[in-house]
Amino acid sequence: MHKIIVIILIGMLTLSKINAQQEFYSQSLQNLYNSLPETCRVNIDADTILFCRDILPGDIVPVVYHYDENKILEHIGYRFLPIGDTVSFNTAVICFIERELLTLLTASDINQTLVSNRENGLSILLNDKPITESLIQNRQIFLNLLKNYQSITVNFTDDKAYEVSLIFDKGQNLSFQFPADSELLTDMNKKERDIQLAVQLKNHKAKSDSNTAPDYSYLQLLHDSLYVDKGSSFMIPQINNDIFYTKIDSSYSLIFDKRFLSETFSNKMLVPENRNYTINIKHRMYGKQVKTYTVSSRDFNDYFRRDYDRYFGIETLDKEKLTGTLILKDRSTGCIHLAFVSISLNDLLNGGTMEMQLYSNIPQYNIKTLFGK
Repeated sequence: MHKIIVIILIGMLTLSKINAQQEFYSQSLQNLYNSLPETCRVNIDADTILFCRDILPGDIVPVVYHYDENKILEHIGYRFLPIGDTVSFNTAVICFIERELLTLLTASDINQTLVSNRENGLSILLNDKPITESLIQNRQIFLNLLKNYQSITVNFTDDKAYEVSLIFDKGQNLSFQFPADSELLTDMNKKERDIQLAVQLKNHKAKSDSNTAPDYSYLQLLHDSLYVDKGSSFMIPQINNDIFYTKIDSSYSLIFDKRFLSETFSNKMLVPENRNYTINIKHRMYGKQVKTYTVSSRDFNDYFRRDYDRYFGIETLDKEKLTGTLILKDRSTGCIHLAFVSISLNDLLNGGTMEMQLYSNIPQYNIKTLFGK
C-alpha cells in the first residue's frame, strides 16, 4: 500500500489530533473508525501503521490506515502482514481481509457480525471448521493466533469466488471464502463507489509515462506489414483488446495512422501513449445523478492502468466522428465501468478533445443486456 510510515504509540495522543475531522467515502468505514478507542485513531493524511494498546488492554494491535491522493481515509484494518512488507498482489483482497480481521477484533456484537457475514456470503473457517463465536469473544486467543502469521494463499475461481487462507505456525489455517462481489470487497454501496470514482478520477495525476515494453513474439501477421497482438474479448467478439502493429524492415511500431482508421482508433483507446488529449466526461451515477468533469487522457489511462483490463469496440468510423464503447473491468471483482466515446480523427491523432459518457460500477451479470441476447 505504497510507503508505510510506522508510528509507535507511546502514551496518549493529544485530543486535538485525535478529534481532527476525517473524511470518508464509506459510511461503514466511518462506523469502524468511530468504534475504535480514541487513542487508536490518527489523522496525519498519510499511510500509517498505528500500534494500539487500547483495543485489547495489555496487548498491541497494529492498525493500518490508508489515504488516497485526496487525503480521504479509504481503508482501516488489522495489519497481519509483517511490518514493512508491501502489498504487491490483489490489494483489494488484502484490504478486505485486514478490515474483516479488525472488525472481528473490535465488534461489540460478535454474533451479529457472524450472522451478517453469512448473509453476505462470507464464510470464515479455522482449520476447515466454521469459526465459532466463543473463539472471537476470547479476543486474546484470537489475537495470539493472528500474531503467528506465516504466509497467505489467494485462490480466485472462474472470476467468481475467492478463497483466502492465512497460514499460522503449528499448521493453523484461517480461511475466508467469499464471492467476488464489489460491494462486499469494498464494504461500500454503489452510490459510495460512484462518488469515490468521480472524486479520484477527476483529481488523479499520472505519476509517470513509463510503459511496459511489448513482447513482439506474440504478434500474428494479418496481411502485408500489418500485425496484431491478439487479445481476448468481452461478451462479444467485437468488444476486445486486440493491439495492432506495423512492421518496417525489422522494426515494429504501434499503428497511429489515418490510413488504418479502425486499428488506430482501437490502439488509442487501449494503449497509453505520449500524445495527450482532453476527455470531457459526463459521469452518470447512482440515482440518476450526473457529474461533469474534464481529465487528460494520460491521467485517465494511468488511473485505470494497474487494476483494470480494457476492452474496446468500434461503432462508427466517420472521420468527423469516431464512436465506440470502452469497457474497464476490475480484475478483483469483475465489476465494470462502461464508457461511450466519440472523437474526430483529427483530434484523436493530434491531441484534441474526446467526449465520454461514463456509467460506473456495473455488476458483470447485468452486462449482457447491453449487447443483446
